[in-house]
This record gives sequence, structure tokens and C-alpha cells, in this order.
Amino acid sequence: MKGRIVNCTLKQLGTVGLRKLTMDSIAGELHISKRTIYQHFSSKDQLLEACLMEWIRRNRLLVATGDNLIDEFCTLYLGFRRINLLPVVRCCRELRQHFAPVYRFFLERLNDYADACGAWAERDAEAGYLCRAFSPQTVRSVVSDFLIRIFGSAEEEMQYRSYLLSPEILLVYIRGLCTIKGRALLDQRLKTLS
Repeated sequence: MKGRIVNCTLKQLGTVGLRKLTMDSIAGELHISKRTIYQHFSSKDQLLEACLMEWIRRNRLLVATGDNLIDEFCTLYLGFRRINLLPVVRCCRELRQHFAPVYRFFLERLNDYADACGAWAERDAEAGYLCRAFSPQTVRSVVSDFLIRIFGSAEEEMQYRSYLLSPEILLVYIRGLCTIKGRALLDQRLKTLS
């Protein structure tokens, strides 16, 4: 039942938006009572957190999926290529304004992901894929900054920012971190993905 509620909520979010979403409309579409929803989710915030995590999982964003930073950036790159960022930016703005605890939850996931990227950077430098000149903290900061700029930017700035924050910037960044061995792996992964 939890999955059905989350799927219905995601569907409604895509059509009516975050602010117009109600527990009544979700219950009505599923032909269940609001009480049934509250048996699975104690609040609208908790339901929105579950929806956010499901959206992230479906789009393979902020989810550790690879064995190394190169694989992770390739997966993240493809995830960003699949989504339309404008509605995502609008949703993030509404979360920030009207559901601050859910937005903080999202930022925590973003920072957890950036931490994981920093840890991979250290491991990948030892394996010879990344230059040792870049610290894990630098990688973590750049990843966090990139994601916050995408998910935290104002809607009005999105058209301008889309040039600066296109998914391709991830590939430029990781290529700059790579050794010759790492670039060969990156090129192989990109060839496999296309």
C-alpha cells in the first residue's frame, strides 16, 4: 500500500504541483480513506520525503551506484540528462518555501552523496584513476556546490544557469580529475552508455 500511495502522490505532483497536493486528493484517487494514508505516513512531510527518495531512486540521482567516482559521475550525468530541470527547480523552491523540513531532508541526502563522492575520490586516487593533487574535500565541495546550484537555484536564473550547470560540466570536471588510466576508463564507460 505504501508504494501505491507514493506512486499516486508522485503522479499528482506532476499534474497539480506541490502546493495544491492534498491528502484528500490522494485518498480519493486511490479509493481509500485519509486514515489509511496516515497509517503509513504520519504526516504530509513524511509522505513527501518518501516521494523525494523514490524520485531520486528512479532517476538515479544522489544514489551511490558505482564502484568508483568515474562510474558514479557517469550515472549522475545520465540521470541529469533524463530529467527536465525546470519543474525540479520549481518543486525545490516550493519545498524551501512551504516544506522546509522536507527541503532540509533533501539537502542532507545531497550532502551524504557529496561525502560518498569524496570518499571515492580518495580510493580512486590510490588506484591510479584520479590525480592525487585533488583532495577528497575538494571533490566533496565541488559536487555539493554543483548539486546545490542546480536544486537550490531560483527559477528565474535557471535559463542562464542551465548553460553553466549542464550535465556535461560533470564530465569536464571528472575528466580534469582523471589520470591517463582514469580517462581511459571514463571514455570506456561513456562509450558503453551511449
